[in-house]
Amino acid sequence: MATNYSANQYEKAFSPTYLQNWSLAKPTKQSISSHEGYTQIIANDRGHLLPSVPRSKA
Repeated sequence: MATNYSANQYEKAFSPTYLQNWSLAKPTKQSISSHEGYTQIIANDRGHLLPSVPRSKA
């Protein structure tokens, strides 16, 4: 016979009071900073390295 359990018995184990992680949240930035630079393509559509890319010695 199947038994129904409430979801509280599972969620209660992961609550901050039981995990004892009473730390404050990290401060967040007001606005997101943009990334600098650009993406350089090193492979063609088939996955082979382009001739201009230096190959490793290993």
